Amino acid sequence: MTESQTQIGDMRYNAAEQRFEVLVTFHTDAGRVRVASSFDAPVTTQPDAAERVLLARALAALDQPGTLQSRMTMENSSQRDVMRPRAMGDERRKSGWLSWFRAA
Repeated sequence: MTESQTQIGDMRYNAAEQRFEVLVTFHTDAGRVRVASSFDAPVTTQPDAAERVLLARALAALDQPGTLQSRMTMENSSQRDVMRPRAMGDERRKSGWLSWFRAA
């Protein structure tokens, strides 16, 4: 799998489970792959150290069966982008009457 870019989402500390959690997005030639990653550690762990471990675990989990992940192929993302402006326009038309109250 060829990686062109990696994004790490908002890292959160789950106090009940005492672990860091994050959603890592890998942008590949085939599309986007999102992988959930967690790291059991105390809250005093340095954020950059936790981020490195979370990223390494997400990368290792890419090809593991049973890993929580989401895939969006390039053809799916291009169809979604084509449909997005129309959907946004519909929402604006539905809420158009609200603009009357803003003008007052």
